[in-house]
Amino acid sequence: MKLGVITLQNAPWPELVDRWRRLEELGVETIWVADHLGNWRHPGQPWFEAWSCITALAHLTTRPRIGPLVSPMTLRNPAVLARTALTVAELSGGRLELGVGSGGAAYDHELTQVPKWEPKERAALFADWVARLVALLADDRLQPKAPVPLTIAGRGPTVLRLAARHAARWNTFGGVGLTPEEGLKRGREDVGRLDELCAETGRTVLRSALIGYPFVAETPWRSDDAFDDFAGRWQDAGFEELVVYYPPETGMPGGTVSPGVFERAFAAQPPGPRRRASPADAGS
Repeated sequence: MKLGVITLQNAPWPELVDRWRRLEELGVETIWVADHLGNWRHPGQPWFEAWSCITALAHLTTRPRIGPLVSPMTLRNPAVLARTALTVAELSGGRLELGVGSGGAAYDHELTQVPKWEPKERAALFADWVARLVALLADDRLQPKAPVPLTIAGRGPTVLRLAARHAARWNTFGGVGLTPEEGLKRGREDVGRLDELCAETGRTVLRSALIGYPFVAETPWRSDDAFDDFAGRWQDAGFEELVVYYPPETGMPGGTVSPGVFERAFAAQPPGPRRRASPADAGS
């Protein structure tokens, strides 16, 4: 089972920098940030813009893969996003993972004044948006051209079809307010449908789940045994990667984090892929 980490940009900047460097020291393979205009659960919190953070991550770290989980259609024109992603892929030495989704956070819709689409309309718009983004990432007019693996996140028939056709990774948060049993049931059903779609497209897509409150109420950091049980259950459901929050207290109910469990889980991970040299290296 692969492990990744997402950090929320709601801490003072020096603290965020310390967190990212600590995660690299732990050997974390992929560090994600959230792409919203603020914390939708706590709108009054300070918040840093996602792609500014990802650019900083490209310079502050040397090994982890980095990216947004996810950049939503609500905020990002596909041409601007493609240009941004290709730029960060190059300056990071090819370490970018591009996560995208259809959006839906009411806070983002309110600030951008983008219409709050009905589900069917949102799905249709997202299908066209993803097709345009994929075409632009391959467009020879957009240079430099470092590889940009695509993660498509969400649930539902349209998302799963798009993942089977275009994505290197599919990610789901399962839903809101789910028990572990409910989250696993939904996840197992979605993986089964994705398997069917990938059989049609002939492609292999990594199955990934974002775990944390207020989504699926797992508590993996109570003990080493709790983490092993947690990882084993999701692996049995067909998932190959779990993305968890850092610090581990984020998204966990009070009193469910035991010291050292998070660090030991990541210490057991095999080394991640090496990056290629970036243009910044040549000038340093």
